[in-house]
Amino acid sequence: MEDCHRYNYGPVLMEFVIKNIDEFIIPENQKACLLLWSKNIFTVMTNNYDNDFSWITISDLSEENEKIFADLSKTDNRLGHTWGGRGFRINIKPEPGRDTYEEFKELIDQFAYQDVQKEGYITIEEFMRDNTDCYKKIRNPKFKYIKKPKRQEYDDPSEFSKAFDRYVESTFVPVMIRVMDETKMIKSFQEYVDDSRYKGLYDPDTNRVYLNKTYYKAHMNYKNNIKLIKL
Repeated sequence: MEDCHRYNYGPVLMEFVIKNIDEFIIPENQKACLLLWSKNIFTVMTNNYDNDFSWITISDLSEENEKIFADLSKTDNRLGHTWGGRGFRINIKPEPGRDTYEEFKELIDQFAYQDVQKEGYITIEEFMRDNTDCYKKIRNPKFKYIKKPKRQEYDDPSEFSKAFDRYVESTFVPVMIRVMDETKMIKSFQEYVDDSRYKGLYDPDTNRVYLNKTYYKAHMNYKNNIKLIKL
């Protein structure tokens, strides 16, 4: 019998999971995860043998798939909250050899093939801002100064609590932020990317720099397949 603790990991980088599926995902869930990945719908976590039901938590969805998920979840309680986010939950207790694929597939088949979402890339502006000297600092338009509230200024304790929470949240918003400054560029975007750890991961058509080869390959496959469909 499989060791029920073998797959007990916290969130792991997607590229590691894809390359080591036997280490991170119980055999009964692997086909369903592969089907999701084939649609560029990536996963956050799946159940282990010590869970009471079977589930897969998914990552970012395209606008089209967001709508599909929202519409389906109104009538199908197998879509909704799962551990660490949202995804698919079916009423099958996980056990070695107990098949779950067909029921997961019934749900997954209703979703469209999508491009890699924001989890898998940074924009070229974000790349230049954070990985080169081509940036400048500006006042953060989201920053708003909030004075620390005093308890004696509020008759209602709940209103004071709300005001204090707003103040605390404001302290995490930086006054100044970096933005890309193209006037400081002395070479092309492509050359800046090629001189970084992201070499080979830039798509100039979308102006996105992919975080690793797994995401880049998935994006390029999608891009090429869409071109073929349009032809």
